[in-house]
Amino acid sequence: MIDTIVQEVREARAEIAAEFGHDRAKFWAWARKQQEAERKAEHQLPTSPNKTLETTGGAAKSPVTRKRRVRSARVSA
Repeated sequence: MIDTIVQEVREARAEIAAEFGHDRAKFWAWARKQQEAERKAEHQLPTSPNKTLETTGGAAKSPVTRKRRVRSARVSA
């Protein structure tokens, strides 16, 4: 009995090997370039807590940052 998951992994591995001409050095060079590109992309993301994101409208603001309306106390006579 052949496990379908194992067969899929083997087929994917064969496709990747064929794509790089069965040359491991080419594959690892490509992988290093991809990893470096991901690192550069991560550094360009606005993840700093000091940076504020632009929002459109009050609905996008969190409830903590929204000002609550304070109703004046009504005095009954």
